[in-house]
Order: sequence, then C-alpha cells, then structure tokens
Amino acid sequence: MAPVVREKEPSAFGISPKAARALADPWRLRILAEVSIRPLSPSEFAEEFGGDLTHIARCFRQLAKLGYIEIVEKRPGRRRGAAIEHVYRAIRRAHFDAFTWESVPRGERDKASREIISSYQDQIKEAREAGTFDRESDRHLSWDVVALDRRAWRELGDSLDRMLEALPEFEVAANRRLAQSDGERIPTVVGLASFRSPEKPSELLEGALRQQSPLEMTGVESAVGSTFAKALSNRWRCKIVAEASIRPLSPSQFVEEFGGSMTHISRCFRELAAWGFLEVLEERRGGRRGGGIERIYRSTRRAYFDSGSWEALPELVRDEISLYFLETFFERVTEAIEADTFDAEIDRHLSWRPVTVDRQAWSEIGEGLDSILGSLPELETRSLERAEEVETLIPTTVGLACFRSPSRVSRSDV
Repeated sequence: MAPVVREKEPSAFGISPKAARALADPWRLRILAEVSIRPLSPSEFAEEFGGDLTHIARCFRQLAKLGYIEIVEKRPGRRRGAAIEHVYRAIRRAHFDAFTWESVPRGERDKASREIISSYQDQIKEAREAGTFDRESDRHLSWDVVALDRRAWRELGDSLDRMLEALPEFEVAANRRLAQSDGERIPTVVGLASFRSPEKPSELLEGALRQQSPLEMTGVESAVGSTFAKALSNRWRCKIVAEASIRPLSPSQFVEEFGGSMTHISRCFRELAAWGFLEVLEERRGGRRGGGIERIYRSTRRAYFDSGSWEALPELVRDEISLYFLETFFERVTEAIEADTFDAEIDRHLSWRPVTVDRQAWSEIGEGLDSILGSLPELETRSLERAEEVETLIPTTVGLACFRSPSRVSRSDV
C-alpha cells in the first residue's frame, strides 16, 4: 500500500500558556514522546515505562482533550475483565517557546527537562542496541562549546528552531516523493540542544583555538584521516580531546579528575599534540615528578570526521567513537543540570523528534545540521567583537544529532 501523503503538518508546533503547566508533567511529556513514534495504549505504555495505570490513562485522556493525541483504534482489553482498550497516536508535538516555558515554575521545568533528556537517551540506546545508530555513514553526531553574547545566543536559538520547524516539511516532501517511487524509507531521530554550561567564559575561551570551523578544514590537516580516527577510538584520547576543548589541561590534572595511568595519559597527550589536535599552551616548573616541567595543553581543533574517513573505519571502531562522543556530551548535560545552569536561560533549546524521510530529505537534514555546526565559530567571533567584557558572554554547549532509528511505525506511517 502506498504511504499516505500529508500535505501539511496539522498544528505541529507551539502550545498555549494555559496548557504549558499541564504538558510540563514528566509523565505527559514521556507519553507524547513515545506516542509520536508509534501508536500506544495506556496499558502498553505502563507495561513498558511504568507508572500507575489509572494515572497514565488519565494523562492519555488529558492529552487527547488538549488536542495532542487522538484515538486511532478501539479494541477489546487484553486483561481479563478489562473494558475496551483505546490506542492513541500523536497529532501534534508540544514545543515550548520561551514565553510559554517561562510560565512553568522552575522546579517543573527542571523535571520536564530531565524527562526529555531521558526519553532522548532511550532513543539513542535503542538505536545503538539495534545497530542502526551508525548504519548510515553520513549520520550526524556533534557537540561543541562556544562563548556567545545575547545576540548570538538568540541567533543560534533561531537556527535550531528553524531546523525543528522544518522537519515536518522534510517529512511531507519525502512522503510525496516516496508515494511516486520505490525509494527507501529511513526512520530517523533528530536531536537539537543548546544550553548554558557551568564554566566561566574566560576559561572556555582559553581552552582552545576556536576560530576555525571543522567544515572549512580540508585534506590531511583537517578532517580526521582513517589512521588518526582509529587512534581516537581509544577512550582516553577521545576524552582528552573533549576535555581539552573546554579548558587548558595538563596530563596530571586529567589523571586527577578522570583517572588512568599517568604514563599512558602523558603519552596520549604527546601523541595528540604530534598529530595536531593539541598544543602546549604553557610550561610550568615544579611539576610533581622531581620538580620537573608540567605542560599545559589546549585543543587546536575539533575532531571532525568527514564521510569518507568515517565510512573507511570498521563498524566496531565507529561504534566505539560514537559511544565516547555521546558519553562526553551527556556528561556536559549532567554537569549543567547539577550546576543549575541547564535551565538557567528561559530560551535554551532542547528537542528531539522522530521523522520518516527518504534519502534526499536525509541529506538535506544533514546539510542543515552541518551548517549550524559550521556557524558556531563565526557566532563566537562576532560575540567577542561586540563584548565589552568577556565574562558577560554565555558559555554554551551545542549538541546536534541525526541518526537512523530502528524500524518502527512513526506518525507519518499511520
């Protein structure tokens, strides 16, 4: 049967301030997230994710009353003596703009953020366990840290909002093309995040040479070649590159914070410097070993994998590198939550969305994410030119992802 072609996404984004507090409930948010992937009944949800069935069923009814989900099927209850079981599907996504988000009390915003992060992590975990996360050689996975002024912060937020709002259009266009051909349907999850991170702007700016975009780098001096990529699949080297991009770091400081053998960690620092990912920023006398010299390193560039070098890697190596990138990003999220900076900005961005697209739309989404990633150094440069004081800038973590999810029914299929 040919897929249903939707001419437009019905009421896709935005919620009223009146509904904001109701939708910020963690259970309702989780229901919206899961029902956006495939139809579910309250009992199916409770079996998979927990919760009191009476309360979960009430949440489903409330979401239907608010117009975010609808009954797609009625069937006999699976339990003995059970009445009719209602199966729901999503018809709208709940996207909190800054105005409506501000109307939600801070404590409830924190709970809602944690639930959105948890459901997103579950999507990643499921894709990794099913072997789909790295199946596409041009899947997108990146995170970076930049110092932005308020104007650049808003520009970044606008870019993320535009990408989020464009996803239904990509899906509709893909469905239209797929209805006329036998092209491949790609179940996809797109994740977008930008939030205030805990470090001081001055520390962040000192931690790396920050003015080069990874997408502008070419040849051996740029994207990670296959040999270097294999070396970076080592968990310690990956961790060193990630941490040194945030602030200056010595091998001994790294060992104190994250562990590892001092001899091995020092060698990793030297190798990364030889390969051009780190440079010595400062040499301090009085290091721990006999009063020797302690070398402080900073990052010189982000480890960026172009499609060619990424595809050349064995799947096992790709999987390991993805794991370390994901671990370091979610460590950033945890640090920001614990430091109470994650939701400090009302207009921080946190969203993930499932879509089903064709190969053309998949490439277009990837290009859009590449564009956002490539714009970060320029946003930071302009921020520095405008800022009178560095400490007024916002230390910002940006996370972007687009990956194939396990084949399950999504809203575009029902």
